Amino acid sequence: IGSANSSNTRALERLAREAGCARVFRVNSAHELPSDLSGTVGVTAGASAPEELVDAVIARLAPLYGVEEVRITDEDEYFPPPRNLRDLQIAIETAITTMCGGSLTSRPSVDDRSLGASYVLASL
Repeated sequence: IGSANSSNTRALERLAREAGCARVFRVNSAHELPSDLSGTVGVTAGASAPEELVDAVIARLAPLYGVEEVRITDEDEYFPPPRNLRDLQIAIETAITTMCGGSLTSRPSVDDRSLGASYVLASL
């Protein structure tokens, strides 16, 4: 799962072919899956593929015998927003808190670690 211009996704596709997989498909949405898939289907995703997309592909496959999830590595990397975006966020929080008569010392700050990229993009 991943976009055609993702080098990571292309490498996963090539690796599957080299490992002897008879049929390999790179899809960027659940609707791109071939309708004639049957038997055991392996699914892997590029590094930038949103978790929601992976879930949608698995749901579309609708496995009769469930899903066996195999994780090789657990990713817990944190990629902070760019400095200028973090500075803008602080400025907006400060301005709104001040305009609403709130206390600058006791205001909660936005925890960008708890926001997924898919959520932010969908909110734009």
